[in-house]
Amino acid sequence: MLYEGGQYRDSVTMSYYAMYSSALALLLKKSISPKTHEGTLRQLTKEYVKTGLLSKKTYGYLYDAHENRNDSSYGYSKTFTEEDAEELILQAEKFINEVETLL
Repeated sequence: MLYEGGQYRDSVTMSYYAMYSSALALLLKKSISPKTHEGTLRQLTKEYVKTGLLSKKTYGYLYDAHENRNDSSYGYSKTFTEEDAEELILQAEKFINEVETLL
């Protein structure tokens, strides 16, 4: 596991992709296939958050993870700590658990 190997930057990225894949599955349930990450966020907001099916708090985990993924994948000015990686793993678990109830 990346986290256990001390690869916190990669762990942050993979935590995001775990949430992102779950979000795509949820949208696919409604035959929606966004072409971009931002499109996924917009459609998830429209179809699930604004309708109250997905909590704003849970959506916030994905939104924040998206920002962190950009930093971890494309910017090297930010350092990710063990605590950062652990928090994102826990948030990914919470996000996926809530999404599973909607699938």
